Amino acid sequence: MNGIFLLFAMVLCVMALAFVVYPLLREPRQEMGHSRRAINLKVHRDRVSELDQDMAAGTLTQAQYDTALADLERELLDSGGVEPDAAHCDASSEGRVPRRMAGIAAFASVALVPFVAVGIYLGVGYADEVFATQLPPGEMASMPEPPPISEEGMQRQFEQLSRQLQGRLAQNPDDLEDWILLGRTLVFLDDLAAAERAFREAMIHGGDRDPNLLTRYADVLAERQGSLEGEPRARIEQALAIDPDHPQGLWMAGSLALEIADLEAARRHWEHLLGVLPGESPEAEIIRGNLSQVALSAAEG
Repeated sequence: MNGIFLLFAMVLCVMALAFVVYPLLREPRQEMGHSRRAINLKVHRDRVSELDQDMAAGTLTQAQYDTALADLERELLDSGGVEPDAAHCDASSEGRVPRRMAGIAAFASVALVPFVAVGIYLGVGYADEVFATQLPPGEMASMPEPPPISEEGMQRQFEQLSRQLQGRLAQNPDDLEDWILLGRTLVFLDDLAAAERAFREAMIHGGDRDPNLLTRYADVLAERQGSLEGEPRARIEQALAIDPDHPQGLWMAGSLALEIADLEAARRHWEHLLGVLPGESPEAEIIRGNLSQVALSAAEG
């Protein structure tokens, strides 16, 4: 059995070497592709868009949305999506590897890797001894769960993400995605003044065409000034002009109407919102309760 296993391992080793040696020996070709940061940012943008759609559809509460968004931004930080693309810098500074060095590396791989692999296998033990470490059938290995990140640890991670984004924006102030991500990060850090500045920059660089971003910006403005009147109102109207069925925009428009005692406008916006939300969602129940209060206030008034 050991002989068959060893032969099989050698065949796999040769196959693996083929994947390593072929790129080393062939002529290098110039290939332009997306950087690691661009790919990570695109994935992050798609996942945030999915969250926004779930939020708009009423399948997520605001608390669930904020928690999921914080997890996504922490994953982006862990993935290095906001770090400079080191591979690109190295390639531009050092140039291509000489063909001679590539040939030496290929020869060394072919000559050494199989023998090293066999030596390690023989040092560890024969097949029967290695297979004895497997668990009995039906028994699952208990993998320890990683400890949850503390609130202080998460705070430090988002502070680091904020600094990295600000550094990137100092180099490239026209990056809309970085402005949006910086604004969301600062909201998580409860720095609303800085978040307002970041979202305002996002508006300048094209964010005023996104109803999700417009309502998020309006929410930050309203929280800072304690009212939906003024610029928050203009941003809400702008969002509904782009998407008349936007759930967050309809919710905020109804809240604004209630704030200025325009009960008819509040009823109209919330009835529209009720037609957009799933009928059995918790948000729809809240809107029904609000409409009942509006009807009661109108009857008493």
